[in-house]
Amino acid sequence: MIFSLQKRFLVFLLLPVTLILLIAGVSSFLYAGSSLLRQWKSSALLRLEKTAHQIQMRLDEKREFIKLIIEAQGVPQGTLTQAFLAERLSHQPGVRFVDIKDLDPSSTQSTTEPSKHPSLILKDSIGSYPAPRRTPEPMMMRHMRHMMRMHRGGGQMPMGGGATGSEGQMHRGSMMMRGPIEISLDESRNFLTIEAAFGGTEARPAKEVKVVVSFDSFMKHILQIGQWDGSYACLVKSDGTYLAHTLPSMYTRKKMGATGDPLEKRVLKEMKTKDSGTVFGEGYPPELVAGFYKIPNTDWFLVLYSKGSVVLAPVVRFRDNYLMLGIPLLLGIGLLIRASTRPVARSIGEISEAAEKVEAGDYAAEVPEDRSDEIGQLKRRFNQMVAGLKQRDLIEHTFGRYVDKEIARELMSKPGALRLGGEKHVVTILMSDLRGFTPLAEKLKPEDVIKVVNRHFSRMIAVVERHKGIIVDFYGDGMLAFFNAISLDVPSRASDAVKAALEMQREVDAVSIENQKEGLPALSMGVGIHTGEVVVGNIGSESRASYGIVGSAVNEAQRIQSSAEGGAVVISDQTYRTIADRVVVARKFQVRLKGLEGERNLYEVQSIKTDTVTG
Repeated sequence: MIFSLQKRFLVFLLLPVTLILLIAGVSSFLYAGSSLLRQWKSSALLRLEKTAHQIQMRLDEKREFIKLIIEAQGVPQGTLTQAFLAERLSHQPGVRFVDIKDLDPSSTQSTTEPSKHPSLILKDSIGSYPAPRRTPEPMMMRHMRHMMRMHRGGGQMPMGGGATGSEGQMHRGSMMMRGPIEISLDESRNFLTIEAAFGGTEARPAKEVKVVVSFDSFMKHILQIGQWDGSYACLVKSDGTYLAHTLPSMYTRKKMGATGDPLEKRVLKEMKTKDSGTVFGEGYPPELVAGFYKIPNTDWFLVLYSKGSVVLAPVVRFRDNYLMLGIPLLLGIGLLIRASTRPVARSIGEISEAAEKVEAGDYAAEVPEDRSDEIGQLKRRFNQMVAGLKQRDLIEHTFGRYVDKEIARELMSKPGALRLGGEKHVVTILMSDLRGFTPLAEKLKPEDVIKVVNRHFSRMIAVVERHKGIIVDFYGDGMLAFFNAISLDVPSRASDAVKAALEMQREVDAVSIENQKEGLPALSMGVGIHTGEVVVGNIGSESRASYGIVGSAVNEAQRIQSSAEGGAVVISDQTYRTIADRVVVARKFQVRLKGLEGERNLYEVQSIKTDTVTG
C-alpha cells in the first residue's frame, strides 16, 4: 500500500477543497485584474485623447492666425492688419515671437523679437505637415475674417479684393499660400517653428510668416497625463523618434525600441497600423502597460506607460491576503479531516486484519461492533459474512459443490452429521454415462472436448439439484448421484430419481442441437437407476472427507447403467416395485449383470406420472 487510508482521505478530500479555493482565487484575481486593466485602458485612452486634442488646439490656433495673416495681405491696410494679427498671435500661450518678412533679403519685417526661453529636452526635427482642418475660431478672428471677405466683394471673389478678371486673379494669386504650413524644431530643440510662405509664385514666394513656440506649452499637457504612481509619458513620431519625455532617465534616448525592449517594439508596431490603442507587457500582472494616441493632423503620438503592479495594486493585495488566509484555512481543514477520518481508518484497519485471517482459513476472526454508523453496519455485515463463509466452507468440504444448499443445511442440523462414518439408508441411485464419447473425443480438439463435457454436465447438475438429488462424483463422462438422504419416503425419492433421469435425457437432446450448430458432435447418454440399502455419511479421513454412499447397491446401479442403450432410462426390479403405480414402462427385459449371480429383471422407462406428490 503506497498510501495509508488516512493519507488517501487527506489527499482526496483536501485536494478538491484546495482546487476549489485555488480556482476561485485565480478566477477572481483574473476577473478583477481584467476589469482594472479595462478601466485603465479606458482612462488612459481618454486622457491621451484629451491631451492630444489640447495640443492639436494649440497648433490649430497658430495655424489659423497664420492663415488670417496671409489672407490680410489682400485687404486695404493689409500690412497694419497683419501687424495687429501678429501682435495678437505673439500673446498666445507659448509663442516666443512672430516674424513676417519679405523673402527679398533687403526687406525683412519682424513684428516681434525673440525672447529668452527656458530649456526643454527635445529630440530630432518634427518635419512638415499639410495644413490642418479648420476648427472653431475665436469671435474676434471670425469677425476679422468676415470683414476681409466683405471687403473683397461680399465673399463673391475669395481673397481677391474688388478686382475682376485677370487682375482679380493676379491679386488673388499675390497673397496665395505657397505650400503647406511647416512645423520644425530649431537647433536648440527647445522651440517649435511654424512657418508658411505666400504671395508671388510657386517657385518664388513673396513673403514668409514664421512663429516660434516654446515646447513648454505642449509639455505641460503631457506632464498631466499620468495619474498612477510611476507613470510616465513621451511624445514620439510614427517612426519611433523621441521628441520629448517626462522621465529624466530617458532624455538620452533617441528612438523607441532601440534597446530591444519587447513592449516598446509592440507599441511601435501598433502605431504603424492604428491611431490609438493599448499594449500590455508580459507576465501577470504585466510589468508595464502602455497606451498611445495620435495627435490629429500631425505625425506625433502620445505614449503613456504605467506599472502593472500599480494599476493592479488592489488585486495584488487581494492575492496576497487570499494566500495569507487560504493557507491557514487549508491547514485547519486538513486537521479536521485527519481528526474525523482517524476512527474510520482504524475501523477499516481492523476489518482488513480480520479479512486476512479469514483468507487464511481462520473463521473465528471477528471485529468489534462498537459503532452505530455505516462503519458499524459494515462491521456487523462482515461478521455475518464470515459466519456465512464458515458455513458454506463447511458445506463444500463436507458435501461438495453439487449439493442443494437446503439439503446440506438439513443434513448438518442432524446430530453427528459432520462426524466420520454414516448410517444405513435405502436410497435410489442414479448413474449416467455418455455412449461412444471416447472415440468422438479422440477426433476433437482438446478445447472442444472440454467445451462439450462442460456444457453437458452443467445441464445434468442443474437437473439433479432441481429434484433434490446429491451428486457424489463424476467419472470421466459419467455421473453418480443418489436420492433420499434425509426423508424416509423411499417411493417419492425413487420417483424423483426417475423424473430427473427422464429430464436429463431431454437436456441431452437440447445439448446435441447446440453442439451441431457449432459443428460439434451430438451426444447420446444411458441412465441406470437402482434402489437399495447403502451406508450414507462422511467418508474419508479427518483431514479430507466427503458426504457420499458405500455399498453393493452402487455397483449394481453401475451395471444397470451399462446395459442401458443411448437415450434410454433403465431401472432395476427393486426400483420398479417401489414405484410401479407411478411409472410407465416401455419394455421389460432380463440381463445377466457382470459380477452378480443370476439374471435380473430390468425395465426401460417410457414416462412417469407428473402429478405425483413427492415427499
